[in-house]
Amino acid sequence: MGVRIGIDTGGTFTDLVVMDEASGQVDVVKLPSTPDLPSRAILAALEQAGIDPANATYLVLGTTVAVNALLQRRGARVIYITTEGFEDVPFLQRVDRKFHYDLDWERPLPLVARRDCLGTQERINYRGETVTPLTSDGIENLVGAIRERLADAEVEPADVAIALNFLFSFVRPDHEANVREALTEAFPKIPISASHEVAPIWREYERASTTIADAAVKPLLSRFIGALDYGLRERGFTRSWSVMKSNGGQMLAETAGERPVQTVLSGLSGGIIAGQAFGAEAGASNVITFDMGGTSTDVGVVADNRIRYTTAWEIEFGLPVAAPFIEMTTMGAGGGSIARVNKGGLLQVGPQSAGAVPGPACYAQGGQEATVTDANVVLGRLNPYNFLGGDLPLDADLAFKAIERTAREVGIPPVDAALAVVEIAVENIAEAMRLLTVQRGLDPRVFSLVAFGGAGPLHAAAIARVIGTRATLIPPHPGLCSAFGTLLADIRVDKTWTHLVRSDAPDLAELDSRLNALVQEAVADLGREGFGGEAAIRRSANMRYLGQNYEEEIPIPDGALTQGTWQRLIDGFEQHYEAEYGYRISNEVIEVVQLNVSAVGEASKPQLSTLPERPPTAARAQRRVYFDSREPAACPIYERGDLSPADVIQGPAVIEELDSTTLVHPGQTLTVGPRGLASLVWA
Repeated sequence: MGVRIGIDTGGTFTDLVVMDEASGQVDVVKLPSTPDLPSRAILAALEQAGIDPANATYLVLGTTVAVNALLQRRGARVIYITTEGFEDVPFLQRVDRKFHYDLDWERPLPLVARRDCLGTQERINYRGETVTPLTSDGIENLVGAIRERLADAEVEPADVAIALNFLFSFVRPDHEANVREALTEAFPKIPISASHEVAPIWREYERASTTIADAAVKPLLSRFIGALDYGLRERGFTRSWSVMKSNGGQMLAETAGERPVQTVLSGLSGGIIAGQAFGAEAGASNVITFDMGGTSTDVGVVADNRIRYTTAWEIEFGLPVAAPFIEMTTMGAGGGSIARVNKGGLLQVGPQSAGAVPGPACYAQGGQEATVTDANVVLGRLNPYNFLGGDLPLDADLAFKAIERTAREVGIPPVDAALAVVEIAVENIAEAMRLLTVQRGLDPRVFSLVAFGGAGPLHAAAIARVIGTRATLIPPHPGLCSAFGTLLADIRVDKTWTHLVRSDAPDLAELDSRLNALVQEAVADLGREGFGGEAAIRRSANMRYLGQNYEEEIPIPDGALTQGTWQRLIDGFEQHYEAEYGYRISNEVIEVVQLNVSAVGEASKPQLSTLPERPPTAARAQRRVYFDSREPAACPIYERGDLSPADVIQGPAVIEELDSTTLVHPGQTLTVGPRGLASLVWA
C-alpha cells in the first residue's frame, strides 16, 4: 500500500493532501502558489510533506491555471479559422446586454483579435451536404496567410494557437479534420483546437467561443502539465496521473493537455465532490456546498445525492464556454472583499477584493481599505497570532483603523461597522444560495450546509441561520477540501450528438442507433483513460417546444428507445417544464435537439482514518468575541486537532486550525463524527 496525493493549485495558495492508503491518515501542506511556474509550488509542497513520489499510487490535480488565464487574458495569441464569410461571428456575439440602461458599459471583446480571424473557401450545410468544396489551393492560401501573421507579430510558436470552427462541422467534420492535418504538417509546434472535437454542438457562436478558449489556454496548460510531469519523474514517480475536469470527473494528464477547456473549473469541482461525500457521511442526501476563500465564494447544490450539471458558463458576460460543468454560482464575497460606502451613503461589501497583495489591511502589506477579514479581526473571531498556524501574523491595529475609517463614513461605532460588514457578506452569500435552491423549487430547510475554504467555517453558522438549513457540516481540513475532493473523483466522459427530431415524426431506430454509438464511444474513451470495469451510463436529451430557442435537459429512460420509452421521455419533458416554469403547452410539437451520453468509471474511494477515543477536550485559551451585539462574549478557544467524538461543545466557542477557523455561535452545539466531520446545529 502506498499514498494517494490530491493537489489543488489556485492563484493564491497551493494545497496538498496526502492520504496513507492503509491507515487513512491524512497529512496536509498549504503553500503560496507560484503563478509564473505553478509546478514549482507543487513540488515544494511534496518536499515539505516529506513524501517520496515513488511511493505514490495515485495523484490527481485540480487547478485554476486555465480559468485564471482566461479571466486575466493571459492566454496564447489565437489565430481563428472559419468558413469564409463568418470571420466576424466571435465579435457579433449575441444581441443582449449585461446592463440595459448603462450607456457606459462596454461589451467584453473575444479572446482573439479581428486581424487574426481568417476565412477559407469551404461550406457544408445543415444536412452534411457539400455546398463549397475544400480545395488544396484554399489550404495553401490559408497556410500562407498564417505565415504572414506570424511574421508580422514576431511571436514564438509556443505563444500561438490555432482554433478551427467551420460551419456545421458537428454534422460533418471532414473539412475541419483535413485542414487540421495540413496545418499540423505546416506548423508542427503550434497546437490546434478543432470545434468538432472541442464542442460538437449547434449554435455557431457558442462553438466558436469555446474553441477559441480551448486554443487560448492550450499552450499554457500543456507547459504546466509537462513541467510538473518532468518534476515528478525526476523525483521517482512512475505512474500515470490525472487532472480534474469541470464536470467533476478526472482524465489523464496528457488528455488534459489536449482538451484544456475541460479543466476550466477543475479546482472548484473538487470541492463539490468532497461536499457530496461529507454530506453522505452525515446521512444528508441534500447539501449546499459553500466554499469561501480570500477572493470569492462558490456555491453548489447536491439534491437527492445528485450533483447538478450545466453547459452554460461564461468567462465574462457574452463569452461562453459550452462544455459540461458542475452547476455552481461564483460571487465576489471572500475574506478579502472590500467594504466601501457607495454614492448613496450605504455600506457595500464586494465584489472588489484586496487580493493576496496588498491584501486586507491586517496583512500589513500596504492595504488601506477595510475587508471582511479585517472585520473578523476587530470582532475577535480571528486570532491575529495563529492565522495560517502563525505563519502569517495579522496586525489587529491596522484592521481596527481600516474599519474605523469606514465606520466614520457611515456614522456608526467601529464594532457596529465590523458587524455590518460581516452581515452584508453573509446576506450576499445567502442570496446566491437562494438562487440555486428557492428559485429552482428546492427548500433550503431540508438541506445541510457543507462549509469549507479558508473563510467558509467562519461564516457558516450565520448563513445557516439566514437560509434555515438543517445542520452545518465542517469537514476536516476545510481549507484544503477541494484538494481532498480530487481523491474522490470518478473518471467521466461526455459525448453529444446534435440532430433535430420532432415528436410527431421521430425516427426511433436512428435515435436508438445514435445513442448506442455514443455509449460505445464513451466507453472506449474510458478504456483509453485506464478504466477497465463496468461503466455507469447516463443518457439525456436536450428538448424544447417547437419554435423555442433554448432547451431543457431531460433524462432518457433506460433500455432501447421504443415507442413506450419515447412517450415517457416526452412526458418527462412536459413534467419538468411545468415544474420549472409553472405551465405546459398542450398539443405542441416537442423537439429533441441533442442527445447526451455520460459514461462514468467509478474510482475507489479512500476513507479517512477514525479519530482515537479521548477524554473531552479542554479549551486551550479564552478571548472576547463579538457575535450579534456590541457586548463581547467570553469565548473558549479550541484546537481542531484536539477534538474527538467524545466532545460536545456548546456555543459560544471558536475552533482554530491551520487552514481555517470555525465559529460556534451562542445557542449552537458542535459535535464531532468518528472521522473528524464536525456538525453544527442550532438549539
